[in-house]
Amino acid sequence: AGVMRDWAAWTARHHDRYRLGRTAGEVLAVVDRINRAAGRSPLKVGRFRVDSRVLPMIMFNVTGGDSDEAYGRFAADVRVLGDAAKGVEVTPTPVLEQVLTGFSAPDADGAAAVQNAIFCADRAASRDPETYYRDIRAHRASEPLFGPLIRNLTPCSFWPVAPAEPPTRVRNDVPVLMVGTTGDPGAPYQGQRVTHRALTGSRLVTLRGAFRHTVYAGLFAPKNDCVDRIVNRYLVDGVMPAADTTCTEA
Repeated sequence: AGVMRDWAAWTARHHDRYRLGRTAGEVLAVVDRINRAAGRSPLKVGRFRVDSRVLPMIMFNVTGGDSDEAYGRFAADVRVLGDAAKGVEVTPTPVLEQVLTGFSAPDADGAAAVQNAIFCADRAASRDPETYYRDIRAHRASEPLFGPLIRNLTPCSFWPVAPAEPPTRVRNDVPVLMVGTTGDPGAPYQGQRVTHRALTGSRLVTLRGAFRHTVYAGLFAPKNDCVDRIVNRYLVDGVMPAADTTCTEA
């Protein structure tokens, strides 16, 4: 994933602190070593055991943000996992402790259940387990870490009811302002562009060089004056930019 490569480059620049490698390639090699070790036998991380099923979910936390603070927290987690992969006795970071505890906790507030109901109502999913396994194997080389996580079975594979409506076909000229990033890990930029073309009256503001899901008004992310200026004018005065616009990460 692009966000993993971006994080690796950032971490390489902070090798003196995190000791994960002086180049992005060296850092990614550590991630690969952790992945292979978890595949052989569960890693001991304090009172937890991290196997090949759990590890990708932990590593997916790299998508939580691209600020120095977020990348630093993730690098600290990877440092702990890297030591565990070498058989060193480790203590989880506070973030790892919280994440691993959450994996074994019940869905007390129902958030996951509600999210699944929404996802499974969007479109029908294959009910043949072999479909997912073939997909994972086909992308094993190109997606060794996240492929099995993203392409695996979900509750939708066994959802008891079919979606009430067919997928919506978007073909209109709604004059909406869209804001996205080229490195969005939650809504990939390719999909943003498809939606933009379908909404023929829309304008797309693209933030280049960012690897996060939110970009406006500093919401969970650094502020970007270029994006904020365009969005604020749209919200306050209803004025769309004359054409699609590209902003750059500061």
